[in-house]
Amino acid sequence: MRSLRSQLILSHLLLVLILGIVMSGASVEFFSITKSIDRVLQGNFKTIQAAHEMTTALHEEETAFAILSTGDRHEAEIAYAHASTTFAKGYSDAAQMVRTPAERKILNRVAADAAKTDQQAKRIFSEKSLDGQREAALLFQNVLRPQLKDTRQLTESLLLAGRQAIVDDNDAAMANSRTGFWRSVGITISATAAAVIIALTVVRTILTPLNQLAAHAKLVAEGDLSPNTIRASQAEVVALADSFNDMVEKVAEARQSDARTIRKLERISETALESMYDPLIVTDVDSNVIRINKAAEQIFGKVPASPRIPVSQLISDHRVIHAIDSAIKADHVSANEDESSHVQLSIKGDRRTYRLRVTPMKGSEDRIVGSVTVLEDITHLKIVDQMKSEFIGVASHDLRSPVTSLILGNHLLIEGVAGPLTPTQIEVLVSQREDLERLERLMRDLLDVSKLEAGASPPKLEAITVMELAKHPVDNLKIQADKKSINLKLQIPDNLPLVKADALQIGRVLTNLVGNALRHTPEGGSVWVNASRNHNEVTLSVEDNGAGIPEEYRKRIFDRFVQVPGAPQGGAGLGLSIARKIVQAHGGEMTVESQLGKGSTFSFTLPISGELSSEDNKS
Repeated sequence: MRSLRSQLILSHLLLVLILGIVMSGASVEFFSITKSIDRVLQGNFKTIQAAHEMTTALHEEETAFAILSTGDRHEAEIAYAHASTTFAKGYSDAAQMVRTPAERKILNRVAADAAKTDQQAKRIFSEKSLDGQREAALLFQNVLRPQLKDTRQLTESLLLAGRQAIVDDNDAAMANSRTGFWRSVGITISATAAAVIIALTVVRTILTPLNQLAAHAKLVAEGDLSPNTIRASQAEVVALADSFNDMVEKVAEARQSDARTIRKLERISETALESMYDPLIVTDVDSNVIRINKAAEQIFGKVPASPRIPVSQLISDHRVIHAIDSAIKADHVSANEDESSHVQLSIKGDRRTYRLRVTPMKGSEDRIVGSVTVLEDITHLKIVDQMKSEFIGVASHDLRSPVTSLILGNHLLIEGVAGPLTPTQIEVLVSQREDLERLERLMRDLLDVSKLEAGASPPKLEAITVMELAKHPVDNLKIQADKKSINLKLQIPDNLPLVKADALQIGRVLTNLVGNALRHTPEGGSVWVNASRNHNEVTLSVEDNGAGIPEEYRKRIFDRFVQVPGAPQGGAGLGLSIARKIVQAHGGEMTVESQLGKGSTFSFTLPISGELSSEDNKS
């Protein structure tokens, strides 16, 4: 069995061999073209250059004879000697470069003519007598000049032959280049085809078993854990297939074990859900009921498994439906500890109170797939709280009369009705009066809380403008704000609609919120009272830039007797609780936003009245 490594090495060696063949063929063609070009440049070009030198030398010889005719023998001899040397060099170069018989024949004739010319030139230059010079001049005119002309024609024909040879060699070189190009193309195409065939063969040989293994892996991913036999000629692929089959076998065993564990956990979960004392409701992402436990069935009845019904058909309380929608759509956990999470339901005519807790249910990739709602039965806590409120109300009512009597007696003593007092006695009585007044305010607040919880003092609703609600409480606190150099601003738009409210009760709420803001804002700070419309409600807010509220106290800030540590001392921690209950009695809600060192914003809502404001009537 051949290994995958050896197959890859062999295929790469074959590809390298093919590449070497292509490179060798290209090199051969390149050298062939280079040789042709060299023949054109080195051979024919030098022949042309030599012919040109001989032609020039013949012109110079003729010029030398012309100089001789003027009588300057010495200058003529020098010119002729230089021309002869140039001609001899040109002839020597041409003799070495000519390659064709025609060029050789022309060159031989040039040599013969040159020999005759040289003999006659020696004769002409040897004549020194006057008659001899005349004969030499006639010899030059009649014989030597035509002979030089014929020799020049021969050298020019040699020049033309060299040029024609360049053209012929260039055509041959071009033809050779084209032949070499197409030969190279053929070699390259053949080599590429061979390389592709080798590559496809190797890839098919390697990938076929790997594709089989990938197909098997896909089946395993889909749940098919049956073993599979993969045929391969590579030892590595066979080892990989064996390891994969071992893994599949172990996965199958693990899946069976996990399935048993999951079934066991499902039974435990089912038992736990059914055994829960508190009602539990599970919904899907569309707010349809998936299942409920036995405690929930006692309240709402059985729910069909299919088709799933919307939770709104099971529970009519809008707060439960809203909490489930918020959990699914906004990933919001509803687990408030205050009365806003209390839901009252009837079970066989018995009215019971539950604390609502809704949590988003998430699946893979942290995606919400539904919600889990738990209704914690707090009826017994509600009864205890009601008994406590009744006790506080009775105790506060019974204590209020003696406290009032004590305050009256204290005033009489301070005024000296019972006789003159010493300054020390008056100081003690003044301190006692402050404590009695604080106790009286506490009794009054406790009575108000008990009345609000019992519904004994419902708000007297009337249509009223927001400015009328806010102006009087804010004006009453202007003096307190000026003492601390705090900028107290009332910012109420004129286009707000009328609201349904009890002016006295809402005035108490604003007095409490603005007073708290003034106490928690340092000198030179600011407090703003704002209002805005939001659908069918008007939101009033009191904002300050004071110390802010720590995060751990924000959720409990509206509970009774809660005071933030380090805050300026005010009342007994009942003001915000009373304010929130007044707002809730109006059908609104109160919230707080705060950041340490930057201030707090308390907001509450009031429903809009159906009546038109005076400004609307004017318009």
